[in-house]
Parts: sequence; structure tokens; C-alpha cells
Amino acid sequence: MASRSSALSLDLSSPWSLALAHPRIVLAILCLLLYLPGLSALPPLDRDESRFAQSTKQMIETGDFVQPRLQEEARNKKPVGIYWMQAITAEVFSSAPYNEVWAYRIPSVLGALLAVIFVFGIGAKLYDRETGLVAGGLMASSLLLVGEAHIAKTDAVLLACTAAAQLMIVHFFVAARQGAPRPPLRYSIGLGVALGLAILVKGPIAPIVCTLTIVTVSLWEGRWGWFWSMRPIFALYVVILMNVPWLVAIMLVTKGQFMVDAFGHDFAAKLIGAEESHWGPPGYYVGMLFVFFWPAWLFLVPAGIYAWARRHEGAVRFLISWLIPAWLLIEFAPTKLPHYALPLYPALALLCAAAVMAATRESRNFLDSTSVKLGAALWLLMTFALIGALMVYIPGTYGSGTSPLLWILAVPIVIAAGFALIFLVRLEGEKAAAAAIAAGGIFAVVALAGVLPTLDHLMVSKRAAQLVASTGATGDKGSAVAVAGFHEPSLVFQIGTKMKLAKNGSEAADFLATTPNALVLVEKSEETSFHQRLNQQLLQVEQLGQPIVGLNYSKGKEVTLTLYRLRKAP
Repeated sequence: MASRSSALSLDLSSPWSLALAHPRIVLAILCLLLYLPGLSALPPLDRDESRFAQSTKQMIETGDFVQPRLQEEARNKKPVGIYWMQAITAEVFSSAPYNEVWAYRIPSVLGALLAVIFVFGIGAKLYDRETGLVAGGLMASSLLLVGEAHIAKTDAVLLACTAAAQLMIVHFFVAARQGAPRPPLRYSIGLGVALGLAILVKGPIAPIVCTLTIVTVSLWEGRWGWFWSMRPIFALYVVILMNVPWLVAIMLVTKGQFMVDAFGHDFAAKLIGAEESHWGPPGYYVGMLFVFFWPAWLFLVPAGIYAWARRHEGAVRFLISWLIPAWLLIEFAPTKLPHYALPLYPALALLCAAAVMAATRESRNFLDSTSVKLGAALWLLMTFALIGALMVYIPGTYGSGTSPLLWILAVPIVIAAGFALIFLVRLEGEKAAAAAIAAGGIFAVVALAGVLPTLDHLMVSKRAAQLVASTGATGDKGSAVAVAGFHEPSLVFQIGTKMKLAKNGSEAADFLATTPNALVLVEKSEETSFHQRLNQQLLQVEQLGQPIVGLNYSKGKEVTLTLYRLRKAP
């Protein structure tokens, strides 16, 4: 909540001042540069992305926009909001058979972009435009958000909703602390819309984060009147109006089973046990910061020093109240996945940016201490480790190997990272942040456009679908295709909704025997039962193409898929 006069006093001929003159446009361009490369080159990912995309595709195919389904299975784990968003973009940007996965990723791109813009808004309101711009850049380039922007699921959109809700709350918090008039009704409407959309996308996550923020900062400051200034009852009405129509419809369609599955079997179960083997000890998310909050975590130590020194300030109290209670909640919940911490990353980015700008303006020791230098050294080691993994280990293990081109592309990442450390040592915080953002941006573009699309060993479904398509005989929506021993949803999405997931090789053989012009993909673990059943029926098959050999990364298991059809009688 500092003065913004420093932004106005800068020389408008400098790049920094030009960026401050149009910060939202600059951040939007940065986001597009980070999030568009690789969007169409990456195949559908297992499992969550392909589950969402396939369920959305079935909505388009059937016209049923109330209950999501994955083939015949009801998808009652999440609300319907993200499916509607993906259906709109898939309808607009693709056509039947609607298996261009990039079209389903557009809501995630827009969600990530809007989240960054909202982070800027929060920084500008709590501090000033410079701090907001740095925070937005750090948030945009964090590897977790870059990754989520490329995946057709809920988390980037949830982040945008959470950041939007917190931005509305910040307006009321700042007004109350400054003794200013209560913000207009549109901010209460915005709060209700943000939380209502968040619930429609992923249930109660955003309301929980915002409630913990409000309760914690109110207890800390010993005042509650500002909460009522937000018109919470009115905002609640907006939330209800947005959610009740679909909730009534889905409850009628499922006869109440949706609530049992979504809240009993999915949400609540994750709070009391490790779902789908996604367990992690307390401290898991702190450890994940070293990868997923890179490159921004270069400034985490300064942020900690800054937050402790300024803990009496309202802006710092708000950000700590956003960060700590919800962080403790997810750390002690048994089920853990890296993206669960994403709604808390904006608070980290804002504290990092505030520390950077405070150190630059005030010559304080937020950047000048032994702990900061040790953190910077660790950051540099992690940077080299990430570059080594991207340029050597990953392509060598899952692709065709490293190449001189990859090493050439690594040079600008190293240069940018080096400048980040030089500027940090020279206490030029905003320049250090810009260099770190540049390092993260170049790394992300190389990874998503240059490395990941070439990892054929991981693209089992894509290669299998291409082999099947080369025969030209798949039937209506894949109805003439079956697979045994490999049931990943990415294969269903690329071949067709009606393809059969055979329980075993014997069932695949029966499908081949009874379905005209049928094709079956058989994983090597099911080959014995497949051929035994064929022998019992006195049938012979012929192999089409070469077997698909690769890694099923969802299970960490090597697989070999062979495509067969019945041998035609001479």
C-alpha cells in the first residue's frame, strides 16, 4: 500500500517505464510467448488431461451438457464448468471428430494469462505498479503455471478464479485499512462471480483459500468490520445463482450420486487418505518449489527476510494470511500433487516482488545477506540441473538423444541466469527479476517446443493411434477398434469414443472374431491369452506395421503394443 509516485517519476524513454505504461499488455504478451509454444505439438497427456478432453468431446457428440462421461462411466468427481469452457473452444477451433487437443487447452491458456493479470492487479493495489509487474512476470514464468497452461484441465482456470477473488477482497481490505469509502457494488459482484465460477470449475478450493485468508488476517489485525463491507451475503447470492441450476440438474440426473462421488469419494477422501497412490510427507510442497516455482524462487530468501521485517504492514499480513494457513492445510493432507499448491503461488510471487522492489528503493538488506547468497548459489545449481535434465537426460532416455542444437539453445538460458545472479549481487533487484524471468521463459519455450514433442518413447498412444489410422478401418468413432492391456484415456481420445477397452487378451480375441473389419491392439502381457483364445476358435491373425514400444508414464511401465486383424481367407 505504498505510494505509486515512483512509477510516475521514471524516464518514459526507458524499457522499464514503457512496460509500466502498459503493464497488462506486456504481461499478456509474455504469457502468450510462454504458453503458445508446444500447445499443438504436445499429444494428449495421461491421465487427467485426456479424461477431461474425452469427456468434453462426448458432451459435444451427445449434446448432453449436464453430466460428463468417460465412455460409459459417469465422471462425478468434478463440477461441469471446465467441460463447458472446453466444449466452447473445441467447437469454435476444431471440427469433427474433435480430437485436436490444443483446442481443449485454450481455457487453460486464458486462465493462466488472466491469473497473471490479476496478480499484477493485487500487487498494484497492495503496493504499486512496479511491484505488480515484477510479481506478474515471476508468476507467469514459474514452471508449474507454464505447465498447467499447456494442459486441458481445471487448475489454470481455478488459479484465475482464486486470484480474481483475492483481488476483489484486497480492494475492501485496503479501503478499510486506509479509512477510504467502501468500494462500489461491482467489486462484491466480482467476488461472487469469481467464487461462483471457481466452484463450478473445481468445487470449494477457492472459497476455502479465500476464507482462510480473511479469517487469518482479521484475527491478526483484530478487526472484522471490513469483512461485512464486502457485502458477503450479496456475493453469496451471486454464487448460489451461478451454481444452483446445474446442481439441481445433476442431482436429478444422477439421483444424488454426484454429491456422494464428488464430495464423499473424491474431495473428502483426499483429506483423510492418499488417493490413487498420490502420497507425500509434510514438507512435500516446500521441496516441490525448487522445480515448480523456478525461476522465481531465487527471491524466496529475500521474501522471507522482507516478510519478517514488515510483518506489521497490512500488505504483508494479507499475503502471509493467504499463504500460510492454506499451505499448512495441503502439507498435512495425505493426498499430494504438485498443482495443489498453485493457488498459493501468487502470494509467494507478490512477496518476492515486494522484497525485490523494497531492496532496490531503500537499500535495505533484503538482497544483501549471506543467506541470500547461499540461496542464489543453490538456485544456480538447480538451474544447471534443470538444463542438464532437459538437454541431456530426458532426450537421451525418452527421445533420440541430445544434439548440438540443444546445447546451443542452452546458452541463452545460462547467460540469463548468470545475469540474474550478477544483478542480485549488485542489489539491482528489478534487473535480477527480469533476467530470471528471461531464463525461465527461454527454458520453457525450449522444453515445450523443442524437447518434449520429440520424446517418442513417451508417446505410446499417439503412435498407436497413428498406426490404427493408417489402416483406414476404425468404424464409427473407433467402434471397430479394441485394446487389451493398455487402457489410457489418451488412446480413447485419439481413436474414438466407441473403441473397446477389453478386459484381457481373450476378450480382445472375441471382439476380433465378432466385429466386422475389426482391429485390436494387444499389449505383450496379454499376448498369450489373446492367441490361446484365437486358437480355440481356429482363427488366424496378421500383424499390421511394427509393434509400438514405449513407456506408459502413468504407471512407470514399459509396454509393447501390436496391432492385429483377422487374416483373410485365401
